[in-house]
Amino acid sequence: MALAELYTKFNRVWIPDPEDVWKSAEITKDYKPEENVLDLLLEDGTELKYPLDSVTKDLPHLRNPDILVGENDLTALSYLHEPAVLHNLKVRFVESKIIYTYCGIILVAINPYKQLPIYGDAIIHAYSGQNMGDMDPHIFAVAEEAYKQMARNNKNQSIIVSGESGAGKTVSARYAMRYFATVSKSGSKTHVEDKVLASNPITEAIGNAKTTRNDNSSRFGKYTEISFDRRYQIIGANMRTYLLEKSRVVFQSENERNYHIFYQLCASANQPEFKNLKLVSADEFRYTCMGGKMCIDGVDDRADMIETQRTFSLLGLKEDFQMDVFKVLAAVLHLGNVEIKGISDDRSSVNLSDKHLAVFCGLLNISPDGVSRWLCNRKIITASETVVKPMPKLRAINARDALAKQIYAHLFNCIIDRINKSLQFPGKKHTFIGVLDIYGFETFETNSFEQFCINYANEKLQQQFNLHVFKLEQEEYMKEDIPWMLIDFYDNQPVIDLIEAKMGILDLLDEECLFPQGKDENWLQKLYNNYLNKNPLFEKPRMSNQSFVIQHFADKVEYRCHGFLEKNRDSMYEELINILKASKFDLLANFFQEEEPTFPFSKSINFKAATPGIKPSNKQLRTTVGNKFRSSLYLLMETLNATTPHYVRCIKPNDEKLPFEYDSKRVVQQLRACGVLETIRISAQSYPSRWTYTEFYSRYSILMTQQEVTLNDKKQTCKTVLQRLIHDSNQYKFGRTKIFFRAGQVAYLEKLRSDRLRGACITIQKNLRGWTQRKKYLRMREAAIIIQQYVRGKRAIRQTVSAATLKQGWAAIVIQKHCRGFLVRRVWQLIQVATVTIQAFARGWLARIRFKKILQEHKATILQKHTRAWLARRRFQSIRRVVLNVQLSYRVQRLQKKLEDQNKENHGLLERLTGLASAHSHDVDKLQKLEATLKKSTAQKMMFEEDLKKHKEETKQVITQLQTHNAILTEEKLKLEKKLQEKTQEMKDNVDDIRKKLFEDLAGVERERKILENGFEIQKDDYEKQIEALKEEMKCLREEKIQLQQQVQEEFLINDGLKQDIAQLTNQAKAIPQYKQQISELQRKNQELDNRLKDQAIELRGNMEVIACELRNTLEEEGSQRRILELQKETYEKEMQELKEKVAEKQDENDQLQKQFQAESQAKNKLRQEASRLIAENMDFEEQVDMKDRLIKKLQNQIQAFRTIEKVNQVQEPVAPKEYLGMLEYKKDDESRLIKNIILDMKPRGVVVNMIPGLPAHILFMCVRHADYLNDADQLKSLMNSIINGIKQVIQDHPEDFETLSFWLSNTCHLLNCLKQYSGEEEFMKYNSPHQNKNCLKNFDLSEHRQILSDLAIRIYQQFINVMESGIQPMIVPGMLEHESLQGISSMKPTGFRKRSTSIYEDTEVYTISSILQQLGYFYSTMCQHGMDPELIKQAVKQLFYLITAVTLNSIFLRKDMCSCRKGMQIRCNISYLEEWLKEKNLQGSCAIDTMEPLSQTAWLLQVNKSTDEDAKEICERCSGLSAVQVVKILNSYTPIDDFEKRVAPSFVRKVQSILQGNEGSAQLMLDSKYLFQVTFPFSPSPQALEVIQVPSSLKVGFLTRI
Repeated sequence: MALAELYTKFNRVWIPDPEDVWKSAEITKDYKPEENVLDLLLEDGTELKYPLDSVTKDLPHLRNPDILVGENDLTALSYLHEPAVLHNLKVRFVESKIIYTYCGIILVAINPYKQLPIYGDAIIHAYSGQNMGDMDPHIFAVAEEAYKQMARNNKNQSIIVSGESGAGKTVSARYAMRYFATVSKSGSKTHVEDKVLASNPITEAIGNAKTTRNDNSSRFGKYTEISFDRRYQIIGANMRTYLLEKSRVVFQSENERNYHIFYQLCASANQPEFKNLKLVSADEFRYTCMGGKMCIDGVDDRADMIETQRTFSLLGLKEDFQMDVFKVLAAVLHLGNVEIKGISDDRSSVNLSDKHLAVFCGLLNISPDGVSRWLCNRKIITASETVVKPMPKLRAINARDALAKQIYAHLFNCIIDRINKSLQFPGKKHTFIGVLDIYGFETFETNSFEQFCINYANEKLQQQFNLHVFKLEQEEYMKEDIPWMLIDFYDNQPVIDLIEAKMGILDLLDEECLFPQGKDENWLQKLYNNYLNKNPLFEKPRMSNQSFVIQHFADKVEYRCHGFLEKNRDSMYEELINILKASKFDLLANFFQEEEPTFPFSKSINFKAATPGIKPSNKQLRTTVGNKFRSSLYLLMETLNATTPHYVRCIKPNDEKLPFEYDSKRVVQQLRACGVLETIRISAQSYPSRWTYTEFYSRYSILMTQQEVTLNDKKQTCKTVLQRLIHDSNQYKFGRTKIFFRAGQVAYLEKLRSDRLRGACITIQKNLRGWTQRKKYLRMREAAIIIQQYVRGKRAIRQTVSAATLKQGWAAIVIQKHCRGFLVRRVWQLIQVATVTIQAFARGWLARIRFKKILQEHKATILQKHTRAWLARRRFQSIRRVVLNVQLSYRVQRLQKKLEDQNKENHGLLERLTGLASAHSHDVDKLQKLEATLKKSTAQKMMFEEDLKKHKEETKQVITQLQTHNAILTEEKLKLEKKLQEKTQEMKDNVDDIRKKLFEDLAGVERERKILENGFEIQKDDYEKQIEALKEEMKCLREEKIQLQQQVQEEFLINDGLKQDIAQLTNQAKAIPQYKQQISELQRKNQELDNRLKDQAIELRGNMEVIACELRNTLEEEGSQRRILELQKETYEKEMQELKEKVAEKQDENDQLQKQFQAESQAKNKLRQEASRLIAENMDFEEQVDMKDRLIKKLQNQIQAFRTIEKVNQVQEPVAPKEYLGMLEYKKDDESRLIKNIILDMKPRGVVVNMIPGLPAHILFMCVRHADYLNDADQLKSLMNSIINGIKQVIQDHPEDFETLSFWLSNTCHLLNCLKQYSGEEEFMKYNSPHQNKNCLKNFDLSEHRQILSDLAIRIYQQFINVMESGIQPMIVPGMLEHESLQGISSMKPTGFRKRSTSIYEDTEVYTISSILQQLGYFYSTMCQHGMDPELIKQAVKQLFYLITAVTLNSIFLRKDMCSCRKGMQIRCNISYLEEWLKEKNLQGSCAIDTMEPLSQTAWLLQVNKSTDEDAKEICERCSGLSAVQVVKILNSYTPIDDFEKRVAPSFVRKVQSILQGNEGSAQLMLDSKYLFQVTFPFSPSPQALEVIQVPSSLKVGFLTRI
C-alpha cells in the first residue's frame, strides 16, 4: 500500500511547532495527490490548512496508533521519525514515570531528578539471568546482556555511557558497576567487588564538581575495565581517564564549585588530624569561592569526607598516603591565596612574609625564597648569557595558576595509579567488561578547547556506533536469509579527517604551539586559509573573526579560538619544576621526576644569533594536550572495536532539574546529538518492524479467512494472508523465523485489524440488540394475548350465563359428585378385598420362610456352640499347658534366684556373725578385765572405808581422853585461880598477843578453805560435763543396739520368707526331680543358718544387757564417789584421779565398740558379695533351666510336627505369637554399617515404595532404644552423633537432589517425633497408647539431641525449599504471564529490536500453566510418598505459592507489556487453575491461596475501569494487599492492547496516589522472592507400634536382631 493512501480522514499527523517542536493534528479530509494543502484539525480545536511543497509534495509525518505509543522499544513503532520518538519518550517519562527506553541497541535514560525505588538488590536479582527483551528497559538489563554475552561467547564487552553534563552518566555507570559486583560475587575474603565500587566515591571527589547543569558533574572521561576470571567472577579492575578539566582548579563560573574534595577538606578543617594543614572555611580560599556557591543542597561535605577516607582505607591506601594527598590539596588552596603585587607594569613580586606562601612551602617542604622569586620572574637562556626577566602581575598570576593546575593534575593521576594498583590481581584476566563514562556532545554559547576535544571524541564514538549498527543489521539479515541492501547513512569520516588528518586542525594547532610567539589569531588565520570555502564542513561566522564553525554529525558548533594554544601547550616554567623536584616531600618530588620537557620554550627561550629557530622533534610534538588526547582516544577506539559495545545515552529532560518535567526542545537537541535519531533514520530506511510467524499469526488471525485458519502450516498461512492484504511485495520480506516490514506497514495492519474488530463489534451489537428487541416484543405479544383471552372469556360468560342455567349447572355438579363417589367406593372395596387376600397369603409365606430360617439358625447355633466350646476347651488346655510350663519354669527360676540370693545373704550373715562373735569374745575379754579392775578398785574402797572407821574410833578415844584431862584441868584451875588472878595482869599482854595470833591463824585457815571450795566447784563442773558425755555415748550405744536388734528381726523375716519360698519350691519341685536333692540341701543349710543366727542373736542380746548393767552400776558408783569427794578433799582428789583413769578406759572401750561396728559393716559388705556370688550361681541355674526348656519346646515342636503329619485334616492348634520388645540389637562394631546402609546408601527412588512412612527413622530409633535399655551412655551418644553426621553428609553430598532432601526431611521429622513420643514426658505420653508408653526411654534424656535434630531439620527444610524454588522459578513467568491460557484472547503487541537479543535461544522449552501444575504435582506426590507430615507439606506449598506470587508480581512491575486488561484475565484464569489444584490435593487449609491475594488484586486492577473518582476509591479499598508504590506503578505501566482500551490518565493516577498517601505500607516496589516463612515442625505421634515393624531384607541390615 502506498504511503500517501494512509492520509485519510481521522488519521493523525505531526506538524512542526516552534514551542513544542512537534504538535499533533487530525486529518479532516482525505488527501488527494493533486492537492497542495492538507486539511487538519489541531488538538485545541483550531482548523488548519497545512501547505505542502509544490515540488517535493512532502507530507507531514503520520502519527502512530495509540496502541503503539509508549512502547519499550522505539523501533517497535510503525512510523519511525523524530516526532514519534519524541512523543513516545514523553508519554513514557511524564505519564508512565518510566525513565528507560530502548532505541534499537541504545538504552535511552532520561534523568528523573528524583530518587526512584528501582535499583535495589531485589531488582538486580529480578534482572539477573533474564533475556534483555523480556523485561522493561533498565540499565541492569544492559549490564546483564553484557555479562551474559561475555560468559557465553568469552568475548570482552563494553558499556558506553554518554550524555551531556547533568544527564546522569556517572550514576548510570555506577549502577552498571554495582550490578556486576552483585551478580558476580566471588565469596573470597579479598572483597574485590567492594574495592571496585569503592573507587567511585574517590574519583567523584577528585574529579567531579558542581556546575550550572549538574551538582555532581564529571569533569573527566573514565573507562573502567572490570576483569573476570574463568568462573566469571570479579578479580580486579583498571581505570583509564581522559581530559581532566584542570582549569576548574583555578577558575569557576558563577554558581559553580571547584572539585568536591576541596570543600570536603574545608568542612573537616576542625578535625584533629587536619589541624596542621592550617585550613579555614571554603569561602576564605580564592580557588573555592569564585563561583559564590559554597554548598550543595542535600549534600553534607563533612560526611562525604568521612566516606572518602573510608574508601581510601578500603582500597588499601594507608593513612600516611591519605595525609600526603590532603597536604597537597591544602597546599593548592593556600597557593591560590598567595598574593602577587604589581610593582610596575612589567614587574611583580611576592612578599616573603605572606602566611599562605609559608604554609604552602611548609606543607610541600620547599624553599619559600625560590617560589616567591620564580613566580614573578623567568629565565631566558641565550647563546652568550642567561637573563632573568621579571614578569608583570597578570603573567605571574597565570604562572601561579599553572603551577596549581599542574600539581593537581599530577595528584589526580597519582591517585588513579594507586587505585589501579590496589585493584590489580595476580595472574591473567580471562575476560573484561569496560564501562565508559564520557562526556556527550556539547555546544554552549562560548565553546573552547575542551568542547572541541569532547566533540572530537564523540565524532569517533559516533563513527564506531554507526559501524556497529550496520554490522548488527547485516547479521540479522543474513541470519534470516534476506538479501542485504545498501542503506544511505551519514558518514562522519570527513569531519574526523578535518580534525585529525595530516595538516588537520590538531596538526595546525601543534605547529602554532611550536613558535614561542605563537598566537591564537595566527592559528585561526591558518585555518581560514586552508579550509574556508574549501571544506564544506568548515565555516567562518559572519559577525566574528575570532571563531570558526565545524559541522558535526549532531549540529554546527562555533568555537572561539581564544585560549586554544595556551590550553594545548599546558605550559609551566622549568624553574618552578626544579623547585618541586628538590622537595623533600616524596610524593610531590615523584610527580616531576620522570617528567619530560613539555615543549621547547617551557623551560626557557633559547636564541641563537643569525640562525633559524630549532625545529622540535616529533617526540616533543606528542607532548601537547591535543596529541595526548588523540593518542588516548585512538587506544580507546582500538579497545572498543575489540569488544562488543552496548550503548547508554543519558538525556537531560530540563535545565531547571525539576522531577519528571519534559522540555521537548532540550530533549530533541540531545537526541540529535547522541545519535538516537540517526539510529531511527537508519532503521526506517530498511525493515524496522519485525515479527515472528507465531506472533503475527496470534495477532492478526482475525484478518484470516476460514480456509486460511484451517491450514496446518502457520508460516504458509502468514505468507498467504500478507500477500492478500499487502499487494506490494517490497513492503515486507519473509525470513526464516521472522517477517520484516517497511515503516508504516504494521500501522496499516493495525488499522485493518481495528476495522475488522470494529466491524465485528458492530455485527455483534446489531445482532444482540435485535435479539433483545425481538425477545422484548415476544414477551409483550404473549402478555397481550393472555390479557385478550381473559377479557374475552369474561365478556362471554357475562353474555351467556343466567339464574336457571346456574341452578342446573350446580345440580349437575352435585349429581356428578355423588355418582363418581359411589363408583370410586365400589372400586376401592374390590381393591381392598383383593389386597387383604394377597397380603394374607404373602405374610403367611413370608412367616413360614422366616420360621424355617430361624429353625436352621437355631440348629446352626447349637452346633456352633458345641464346636466353639470344644475348640475353646482345646485351646484353653493347650494354652494352660503352655502357661503352666512357662509359669513353672519362671517360678523355678525365681525361686532358684531367691534361694541363691538368700544363700548368699545367709553366707554373708554367717560371716558377719562369725566376725561379730570373734569381736564379741574379744570384747568379753576386755569386759572381764574391766570387771577385775572394778573389783580391785572396790576392794581398795573397802579398805579405805575400814581405815576411815578406825580413824574415827581413834578420834573418839582422843576426845574422851581430852575430856578427862579437861576435868583434871578444871580442878587444877580452881586451885590455881588465885594464882591466875595474881598473874592476870601479867598475862593480859600475853593473852592479847595469843588472841591476835589465833585470829590470824583462823583467817589463814578460812582463806585456804575458800580456795579449796572454789577448786572443788571447778573440778565438779568438769566432772559433770564428762558424765554428760558418757551419758551421750551410752545413748548412742543403746541406739546401735536397737538397730542391731532390728537387723536381726529383718533377718528373721527374710528367713521366714525363704521358708515360705522353699515350701512353694518344694511343692513345685516335684515336676523336676533333678533338683530335689539340691532343694533339701538348701533347706538343711538354711535351717543350720537359722539356728546359728538365733544363737548368735541371743548371745549378742545377753552381752549387750550385761554391758548395759555394768555401765549403769559404774555410773552409780561414780555418783557415790562424787558425793564422798564433796565431803573430803583428800579422798576426792584420790578418787578423782581414779575416775579419770576409768574415763580413759571407757573411751578406749567406746573406740573398741566403734571398731566392732565397723567390723560389722565390713561383714555386711562381705554378705552382699556373697549374695552377688549366689545370684551369679542362680543365673547359671537359670541358664540351665532355659536350656532344658528349649529342649522341651524343641521336643514339643517335633511331636507337634509328627501330629500335624498324622492329622492333616485336623484343625491346627494356634501357636502363641512371639512377643517383641520393639528394639533392635546391634553390635557396637556394626554401627558404621548401620549408618551406611540406612542413611548413606539409602536410595529414595524405588526403595521407598515398599516401605512404611519413616521406616529408616523407626529403625534408627529402635536401635536407640536398645542402647537406652543397656544403659550404655557411650553407645547411645555415639549412635546419635553418627545418625546426625550421616544425615548431614547425605544432605551435603546431594544438595540439589529434591527426592533425597524430601526423603530425609521426612525421616528427620519422624525421628524427632519418635524421640518426643517415647521420651517419657507427660506432654507427649498423653498421645500414646498404654502399650506404647511401655516402650518409653528409661535411662537417658535426649532433649539436647532433639534440639540438634530440630536445627538439622530446619537446615534441610531451607535447602529443600531452595531446590523446589530453583526447579519451579523458570516456569513461573512463562506459565503465569507469557503463555495464553485463554484461547482467543491474545495480548501480543508489536515488538522492537530487543526481541532479537542475542541472549535468546531458539530452542528453549515453552512453559505453560500446565508445566507449573505438573511440577507442583511432582513435588506434592514425592512428599506424600516419602510420608512427610501433612502440616509440613502445607507449609512447603504455601512457600511455593508465595514464590509464584512474588516472581509474577515482580515481573509485572518490571514489564510494561504485561500490564493490560487481557493479561489480567489470563492471570485470573491461571490463579483459578492453582486454586483448583489446591482443592484437588485437599490443601485449602495451607493458607497458600492467601499468599496469592496481591496477585489476584493486581489481576483485578488490570481489568477494572480506571477513569472516575468512584473507580479510584474502589481501587484503594480493594487493593489492600498492594502498597501505594505498587498500585501507582501498575497504573503508570498500564498499556492498552487494542484501540478500544484507554490509557490511564495521569490525573487519575494522581487521584489514587493522593488517596493512598495516608496508608501505611512498605515503600519497596519489589516483593522479596527470597523471603522464607517461619517453619514449625508439628508433633505427630506415630500410630505404628514398634513391636510389629518388619525390617525388609532389601535394606541389607541382617546384622540387626529383633529383641
